[in-house]
Amino acid sequence: MKTTITIEIDTDRLGGYTDAYLAQLWHIAQANPAPHGDRDASMLTAAVGTEIIRRWLKWAGAELHTHQPGADNWKALIGLGAKFIDGAWCIPKEGGSNV
Repeated sequence: MKTTITIEIDTDRLGGYTDAYLAQLWHIAQANPAPHGDRDASMLTAAVGTEIIRRWLKWAGAELHTHQPGADNWKALIGLGAKFIDGAWCIPKEGGSNV
């Protein structure tokens, strides 16, 4: 038997899911068949992981977003004069235009 299962995950509702369901979502996000580096798959995994971290560290009152994966890339892009426009990084061509 072969079965296909589709799971819809609303990242805006992660805070309302039970711990058990959130743990399932972590495994689902990791099992996602999207290719490595897929933006949507990465964003889903980051959202689920952030909610997990937020819950388990809530009692500590620790900083949650001081250091983030990719912050070094963001800093380098900003240093090149890049701007994040409509969901994509735009690096200026010679002459300073972002077109």
